Amino acid sequence: MKLISFRSGAADRLRVAFLLTALVLVVEVGGGLWAHSLALLSDAGHVVTDLLVLALSSFALAQVARPASARRTFGYHRVGILVALLNALLLGAIVVGIVLEAAHRLQHPGSIRGLLMAAAALLGLVISLLIARLLQPMQGDLVVRSALMHIWGDAWAAAGIVVGGVLIAISGWLGIDPLLSLAIAGLIAWSAWRVLSSAVDILLESTPSDLQTDAVIAAVRQIPGVRDLHDLHIWSLAAQRRAMSAHLLIDDQRVTQAQDILAEVREVLAHDFAIEHTTIQFESLVCRPGDVFCVQPEGHQHIDDAHDRVTRRAAG
Repeated sequence: MKLISFRSGAADRLRVAFLLTALVLVVEVGGGLWAHSLALLSDAGHVVTDLLVLALSSFALAQVARPASARRTFGYHRVGILVALLNALLLGAIVVGIVLEAAHRLQHPGSIRGLLMAAAALLGLVISLLIARLLQPMQGDLVVRSALMHIWGDAWAAAGIVVGGVLIAISGWLGIDPLLSLAIAGLIAWSAWRVLSSAVDILLESTPSDLQTDAVIAAVRQIPGVRDLHDLHIWSLAAQRRAMSAHLLIDDQRVTQAQDILAEVREVLAHDFAIEHTTIQFESLVCRPGDVFCVQPEGHQHIDDAHDRVTRRAAG
């Protein structure tokens, strides 16, 4: 119920952000054409991708809320990761376009109305800050965080354009506009790389960057009855959902208490490391008939096999 409520709240905020972003687009395109500013038009191009990103993010959140099925047993959590990956690729394409046009403007500058450029950017900045504030509480989700990266990129770009417009009006140096465009491209590229890196890490099932496997092993080993934790794998199903699989070696005397040990291990993993989904295989150096969850480590023979050999030798 809590997850559904979170998704619903995030979707509502994304819809409002979409409408406000559309307003930013109108302001920047109109201001860019009127003021002949490439910097404003470049940022407007970025805003176009923002609209697509917000639309895709709303779609992804709706998909994530769908229940798991027999075919997709983990549900649709990674739809959001795929959308974040697409967002990053779109940003990369925008960067290339801005750089090419900025290079052309540096060679062939045109007349620019600096104060009008600054006024349009200032309005865009205010709206972008409102959108960022709206989405900030939801940034733990990678889908929302990737959209928020776009919005912050707009805000920083708009702030730079305000300063640049004022400087153009004062100094008359037209080269400021394409140089600002290149700075915006660099900012967008940095945002794209951060989103791309996070998405690829999840798709490659990398260990979450804020988690150390040695710390997990040490914490589990402190639980009474646990001798070792190995064959450990920790990955992310989505930005806020972690999974783990491992082999757990327990004391021979505690084999019958495997369920109690399992409950304590899961509590530690969930509380200390936010790992909610776990698959744990128990191992013991000695297994007896009737032992539950007992799989011996490689190289250790079952007590029944040893007993049979002793019996055969005595009979021989």
